[in-house]
Amino acid sequence: MMSTPSLSRVPSVTPGSGLLAAAGQVWAVMWAELTMQWRRWGFWVTFAGVTFLLLLLTVQTAIYFKHLPPASLYVREHFNSIQIINVMTYGTTAYGAMFFGLVAALLVVDRMGRDQRLGMFELQRATPQGYARYILGKFLGNAVAVLIPTLLGYLLCALVTIALGWPIIVMAKFLQAFALINIPSCFAAVGLTLLLASVLPLRVVQVGFSLLWFEVNIGLGWHALAFTIFNPSGAYIYPVFFPMPPMLSVDPSFTTSLPLALLNIAVLLLTAIVALCLTYGSLIFQRARKETA
Repeated sequence: MMSTPSLSRVPSVTPGSGLLAAAGQVWAVMWAELTMQWRRWGFWVTFAGVTFLLLLLTVQTAIYFKHLPPASLYVREHFNSIQIINVMTYGTTAYGAMFFGLVAALLVVDRMGRDQRLGMFELQRATPQGYARYILGKFLGNAVAVLIPTLLGYLLCALVTIALGWPIIVMAKFLQAFALINIPSCFAAVGLTLLLASVLPLRVVQVGFSLLWFEVNIGLGWHALAFTIFNPSGAYIYPVFFPMPPMLSVDPSFTTSLPLALLNIAVLLLTAIVALCLTYGSLIFQRARKETA
């Protein structure tokens, strides 16, 4: 009679525990989100459209500053070459942060709803992975998915500017602006979108977040919100890291400094962290409500 193998010899199919196992589970969700985004043709068409608009703006600005008229404000204020490059960097990356941030949010907004429609939340409850690793992987995967084409768009704008005769330092300026402004801005946009999508209908999030994003970037009709420490378009950062002579502003009382610039970056990153924690709490609450219903 054939003996039955002892339970100790049966290989375990339960995911391991510990930091390495948790990192592997986060990476699995992250990679799934990354590949799902990049397989969508609409994803690349959207980023191509935004990059094209940004490229037109960059080319126009680069050509204008190459042939400044004598009556130009920049000539009268005696802007030097580095200050002119800083103005060009501001023109491209400020609009880039606004448009790319909005595109990132709109491309991420349906990810939670898709999982609900496919029954992924129910599957999630039956696994030892937990919502925390699931949310972190989802956030990182979508953030990386949208940041890479954003970076490629900035590199293309910088290369075209250099081809028009500007010095190679333009590339360093664009990359610095991407790191200081776009990364924190994108993290905040993706985190807030995941939070809102976990509690509100899709259409409400799409319209509501778009209006909020334009308001905190440019202050449509009400500039106070655009100049708070939550500003995601670099209003606190550009004057510090890309100095230029004082320019007229829609808010003459607005001032910044290195501590405020660093605080602005920290607030955007903290916004993303808080949004992820609230998203986790929202999913836990929804699960508890379904189990008790």
